[in-house]
Amino acid sequence: MLIVDPHVHIGHDTTWDSNRTEDEVLGKMDETGIQAAIVQPAQFVTFEDYKTGHNRIYDFHLKHPKRIFGMFSMNPHFDEEMYRKEAERCIRKLDFVAMKLTPLTHIMSAGVKRARLPFEVARELKVPLMIHQGTGLPFSAATTFYPLIREFADVTIVLAHSGTTDNEMEGLFLAKRCPNVYLELSVRTPNIDNIRLFAREVGASRMMFASDSPDEMAHVIWECSHSGLNEEELAMVLGGTAVRAFQLEGRI
Repeated sequence: MLIVDPHVHIGHDTTWDSNRTEDEVLGKMDETGIQAAIVQPAQFVTFEDYKTGHNRIYDFHLKHPKRIFGMFSMNPHFDEEMYRKEAERCIRKLDFVAMKLTPLTHIMSAGVKRARLPFEVARELKVPLMIHQGTGLPFSAATTFYPLIREFADVTIVLAHSGTTDNEMEGLFLAKRCPNVYLELSVRTPNIDNIRLFAREVGASRMMFASDSPDEMAHVIWECSHSGLNEEELAMVLGGTAVRAFQLEGRI
């Protein structure tokens, strides 16, 4: 069964003081049977840090072109032209497949004008936008992004962590009302009952496995596999949904 992990970081994270390496990510992927992963930078401070992180991911992709794909991530509060140019470079030149907004680290309220920037750029570049949800309230409260998600209905939105247990009902609220929203299942404890709930309310085709960390890969796969999903639903959650949402058909 194809397993795709659409949420993995590499680099030294200044928010959580963690450090993930390429060898660690690839080793855990091999150990757990994950065929492909979408890798994004750790949480950095400066523009140059993020750019260096993007280049590092591209080098990782070149070594494993059918297994490793890139996701742009950068603070939207940076200079707008710099943000747009780096996103365009990552998507069009480095062949990245998505973008990321992390309200927790970027201190990005959905109500400020600059919050539109990631949505606008994702629309222009025709790629999905992953939004961190849960930890970091109130900035990462799912429903605060509801007006933008509705306005940008043509942009695929992936709610990272499905809001975690702090915010999961808001994530489910958005998914039930916005067909462009997908629920991503990383960093959720407890999780098995929630997976059943999400499948019942929005369907497995709108849900995707993810780890956020090599340490969590095996754990989340186990949760998905023991949540009572049938074989077809499990295949969607473990890989099929991510392949479709991130347009990876024929690339893995």
